[in-house]
Amino acid sequence: MGGDLMTRKSGRRLVPAVALLTAIGLISACGEATEPADAAGKPGTATSTASGKPAQPTEPLTGAQLKGALLTAEQAAGFEITGSSARDGAAEKPSYDAEETVSPEACRHVRDATKGDGDETAAADSTMYRGKSALAPRSTNLLSYPEEAARIRMTRLREALRSCDRFRFSNAFGKASVSREVLDAPDLGDEALRFRTLSRLDEKGFSWKLVTAVRVGGVIATMDVQDITGPMSPEKLATFKPEPGPDEEVIATLIENVTGIRSA
Repeated sequence: MGGDLMTRKSGRRLVPAVALLTAIGLISACGEATEPADAAGKPGTATSTASGKPAQPTEPLTGAQLKGALLTAEQAAGFEITGSSARDGAAEKPSYDAEETVSPEACRHVRDATKGDGDETAAADSTMYRGKSALAPRSTNLLSYPEEAARIRMTRLREALRSCDRFRFSNAFGKASVSREVLDAPDLGDEALRFRTLSRLDEKGFSWKLVTAVRVGGVIATMDVQDITGPMSPEKLATFKPEPGPDEEVIATLIENVTGIRSA
C-alpha cells in the first residue's frame, strides 16, 4: 500500500499549480460552495403510499430545504466538508459556459449531468474531501424541479449515456476528448444512474470523474468524484480510477436525507 501511495503522490507532482487550475476549469466547476461548513440505472417508477395508491407529486423544494438535506459532518464521518451553499431559482451561467461546445451536442447531458440546466427551481451543493490530505474533491449537488421535469432530465441523461461512448468539448480553457463507462447504479430513490468518464486534456494530462445521479421525486441528487493528473502512462493512469465503494454509505445517507425532507 505504501508503494501505491507513493505512486499516486508522485503522479500529482507532474501537474504544476497553474496547469492544475487550468485543467480544473476545463473539466468543470466542482460545486459552488461559498459558505464555511459546520465542524445505467433502474427505470423510474412512481412512489407509492401505504395504501398502495400512487403518491401525489409534491411542490418543488426550496433552496433552504435542499440545504437541510446536505450531509452533515457527523453523517460524513471520514470526510472533511469544506463548504456548502444554496439558492432559489436557476444559477447564472459562467461566461465560459456560454462559449462551450460539445460534439455531438446530445452528449451535453453527460457533460453537464451535475449542473443546473436553467430549469431548476432551487439548488444546494457542498464539497468534501476524504481526509485532510486528499486532493480529489467529492461534490454533492441537489437540484429541485417539478417532478415531471426531473423525470425528463433523467431520461435524457440515460439516453445520452447509451449513445455517447465518446465525445469532445471545448471552452475558454481548451479542448478535451472524453470516453465514458456506464456502471451499475445503486438501488436508491425512484431511479438512479452511475457512470465514469476519462477526459484527455490535450497535453495537460487527464481527469477521471465518477458520477452517481439519483432522482427522488422532483429532486435530482448527484455526487461526483474528480481526480486530475498530469501526463502519464495508461498503467499509471489506471491507479487513479475512482471506484464507487468508498462513497456508497454517504450517498445512501444523502438520499435518506432528501427523502426525509420531501416527506416532512
